[in-house]
Amino acid sequence: MSYIQRVPAVERALQILEWIAERPEGSSPSDLMERLGLSRTGTFALLNTLKAHGYLEQAGPRGRYRLGPRWWTLAARAHPERTLRELFRTEAQGFSESIALVRPAGDEGVVIEAVPGRYPLIGRWEIGERFPLSRSAAGWVFLADRQAGGRWERIRRKGIARRAAGSLLEIAAPICPDGRRPYAALAVRLPATRASPALSESLRAAAARLSHRLGAPTYQPYAVEPSELPLRRLRLTEIAAFLEGPWIARLIGLRADGRPYAVPVWYVWERPALWIAAFPGSRWPDYVRTHPRITLLIDEPWPPLRRVRVEGEALPLSFPEGPEGLIARLTHRYRVDWPLPRHDLETFRILPERMEGRRGLIAS
Repeated sequence: MSYIQRVPAVERALQILEWIAERPEGSSPSDLMERLGLSRTGTFALLNTLKAHGYLEQAGPRGRYRLGPRWWTLAARAHPERTLRELFRTEAQGFSESIALVRPAGDEGVVIEAVPGRYPLIGRWEIGERFPLSRSAAGWVFLADRQAGGRWERIRRKGIARRAAGSLLEIAAPICPDGRRPYAALAVRLPATRASPALSESLRAAAARLSHRLGAPTYQPYAVEPSELPLRRLRLTEIAAFLEGPWIARLIGLRADGRPYAVPVWYVWERPALWIAAFPGSRWPDYVRTHPRITLLIDEPWPPLRRVRVEGEALPLSFPEGPEGLIARLTHRYRVDWPLPRHDLETFRILPERMEGRRGLIAS
């Protein structure tokens, strides 16, 4: 006996995915209810289910819904290069330098996508540009997977390649859909005077996010063994460079009744202070005003496994560039649109009284 009936819940879930897929900026629950004629209860049930399975993700607690990593993983299996190009264009928006997506072709590297930066005439990449793997940082990313020697060992250990090209500097990081083997490279080319540890951090973090969206369960380029990551303290310069990365912080403090709480927060590192912002409706600002002494924990989920702990007082102060300035910094940092109205933004300054960091694994 053939089953010819349709399942309404499945049809509604597919309608939601198709609607959101056509809107890169995302969609709110109210949009979906209005356009698709769904009930509030049914809409949130479907959204929560799709989000729980990774087919949707949300920009903040009350942000818009976008296609999630599970969707992109399925698309990547069917059309890996096309999916990678689409994801690259999103990541490229967060860089002020010209940035390229490079794939290997025999002994050459080929630029398959490129986005000009703030200085389009300097370090520009051209789509279709080809170069020997041995003469570019992007090419070194692929050669490091099959060559022996000190240079290649450094690239494998650091997960990033740097190469001087005349007055310019090339920096490249591997994109690994399986978490280990380079499939493509993310590369920037800029005057050496503009290079900074923060740019390298951002490039590596972007390569890790792309790898994750293509299905990587973790990001461990070249399968560097954990035994090569001895535990050690981070120097202050290393801590400062790490804090420039687009990490999510965990804010830990006490409620009014003395019970502890921990919440994820976005932050901006503006030396010598960190700034955090509260979404409207958040409860933790009340806790912070009552017990301003807090701890921030910031870590990365892949080698070299760096983490930083910041202790200090969180004081309700205005960001020097105003609310719009802070929102601009946050959206640039986390590669997202601000999901909520821009008024009534609560901001807190944390001036570290103690700040320390570690990298590597716990010594046995």
